[in-house]
Amino acid sequence: MPAETLGAAHGGEVRRRRARRAMPRLLAAALTCLAAAALAVGAGLGAVAVLHATPEQPNVPLVTFERTGG
Repeated sequence: MPAETLGAAHGGEVRRRRARRAMPRLLAAALTCLAAAALAVGAGLGAVAVLHATPEQPNVPLVTFERTGG
């Protein structure tokens, strides 16, 4: 049946079908963004924890020079 004979009701149905298909995609995109943000925050906190877990290095100079004539 041609689209012209179906009338406006058919066009509304098509839009509703597209909207129903778009909602799961939108939800999946939003959940993906939230998961990526949570992963980034977790990685950042993990990096900070690793840096704080390393032992403090002694502040001893590797080379010392003797003072002369002073």
